[in-house]
Amino acid sequence: MVTRYQCITVVAAVVLAALLSGCILVRTTEQRINLRNDGSGEAVLRLIDIRSDEQADSLVQRDFRIMMSSFDHEGIEDFEQNGRKISAKRLFTRDDTLYAEISYTFNVTGAIEGLRMTHDELYLVVNGGREIARTNGRVEPWQNGTQRIVWKRDAQRLLFQIREKTLPPSTSLARLYDQFTR
Repeated sequence: MVTRYQCITVVAAVVLAALLSGCILVRTTEQRINLRNDGSGEAVLRLIDIRSDEQADSLVQRDFRIMMSSFDHEGIEDFEQNGRKISAKRLFTRDDTLYAEISYTFNVTGAIEGLRMTHDELYLVVNGGREIARTNGRVEPWQNGTQRIVWKRDAQRLLFQIREKTLPPSTSLARLYDQFTR
């Protein structure tokens, strides 16, 4: 059985906890990060295929309302407490898929959720329930069935897309978002 916390990728966990309350699932998370020499930079986080794990229509609608409220208001302060400043955010659909895109800036590389640093490298650990769809880093096995994406410490651009291997039964929130924006 997949738990609530296994449904969200490592990178998106804090973002979703802050921005998307309820049991919201995200099939794929993509991050594009541009780093400056001083450790500051900018990033775009894209959450692809946002879903509710609820089965009853009224509960799916409740998850959608909570998500919209959080995305518009409450989640911003929590996200920014960790040294990130949201510069733009938007929700949009393509076909039957709901996307969230959050652009942000940061003053120190350590503000990027999930990114770890050593003297020689930057890396991100990806647990076994997820797969790396693409990256500009080097993928290597890590501890306890996990993998990690590794970049040289002086890398200026980090790109990765991670997706859940499986999701529990769920409902796309794209239809509700399309109805909301009409």
